[in-house]
Amino acid sequence: MTNSGSALGAQALAGLKVLDIGGTVGTAYCGKLFAAHGADVIDVEPPGGAATRALAPYFPPRSHRQSHARTPNDSVLHAYLSANKRSVALDIAHPAGRAAFVELVRDAAVVLDASVGPRSAFDDVFAVAPSVVVSRITWFGQTGPYRDYAGTDSVCHALIGMVRGIGPVEGPPALPSGYQAQIVGGLTAYIGTLGHVIGIELGNRVEPCVLDTSIFEANTCFTDVGAVAAFNTGTVAPRMGVNRFPPTFPLGIYPCRDGWIGVTALTPSQWAAFGALLDLGDLTARPEYQTTLGRLADAATLEPIIMQRVAERSAEEIFHRGQALRIPLALVPTMEQLFTVDQYVARAAFGEIVHPVHGAFKAPVTPFRLYRTPAPRDAVAPTLGQHTRACLAAVGVDARRFDDLRRANVVVEG
Repeated sequence: MTNSGSALGAQALAGLKVLDIGGTVGTAYCGKLFAAHGADVIDVEPPGGAATRALAPYFPPRSHRQSHARTPNDSVLHAYLSANKRSVALDIAHPAGRAAFVELVRDAAVVLDASVGPRSAFDDVFAVAPSVVVSRITWFGQTGPYRDYAGTDSVCHALIGMVRGIGPVEGPPALPSGYQAQIVGGLTAYIGTLGHVIGIELGNRVEPCVLDTSIFEANTCFTDVGAVAAFNTGTVAPRMGVNRFPPTFPLGIYPCRDGWIGVTALTPSQWAAFGALLDLGDLTARPEYQTTLGRLADAATLEPIIMQRVAERSAEEIFHRGQALRIPLALVPTMEQLFTVDQYVARAAFGEIVHPVHGAFKAPVTPFRLYRTPAPRDAVAPTLGQHTRACLAAVGVDARRFDDLRRANVVVEG
């Protein structure tokens, strides 16, 4: 392990070197968490750039011409994921490129990978760095009948059963957009990988060390309670439509006078407080409504009344008054409003990422805080191959060899 020597200073993971050869959202987010706390994270990308460089959203075009021909440096998502990392553009599928990559691995603590295949694919890596942790983050893991299947975030959300109860009864289920499944997979892999790194530091070595993270399995956290209930009771809760999530009622998103409010009333005390908040009168005290199942059974009666009362009020009013009464309510801001949510502002939840080509933009910081060695709120995203020459020179690739690699189209210097 070596200190990155970056401007990040003495952070919790300073001195840890991490190489990401996966180029996916999952490996990139895992690496992002390492980088945020001081590790020297190097994206080892193919000469055309990692797959994440092609993912939306994109920076606004700098000219009419660019709007028709995006470059590898135009993805906002990639810039967010690569904050405070370095970029080496190196074709590791080429024998000469693989040899240079193995040199990079010598002092690395972690290699992040997104491929499916035998451990022997990393024999050359373990030969030079026997204690390195190879952390493989794939859709379905390295074993099982799905191991070679193609995956997407939507595929994972569907297979774990999360979307089955979302949407109108007549269907189809509603699928969320974005990269949430891969982000969860990357976070899960970060926890496991860091655990292996700590174990090695403590002298508990298992060589070769290969960690197998399944994005699919990582996302079962969203449906684990329902799965356990179904296994133990042998029954499956029926789809009940929009704002129906058995066994709880009310639970859902309701339109207010000036926005939307998320409502959850689980316990009898929360239901009583919710009734007082909306002036539901005698409805609140009825014996059959003292359980969530009792309310759910008569949702057709209760929901129109709740919707009418909510529609008469401001979302801000309901949220703050409801929270004062200890009811778990939530505002539902637009994406533009997220930056002004007072809790986010108070906790400085958004920082600035500077892109060398497109300038600065706001993005979330890491979701946890280390108070003695906090992650920096501001960061810099690398362009493709920006650090190729410097990183390879640091491991002994001299100018002549580098020029040979460049002439063979094995490296790109940003």
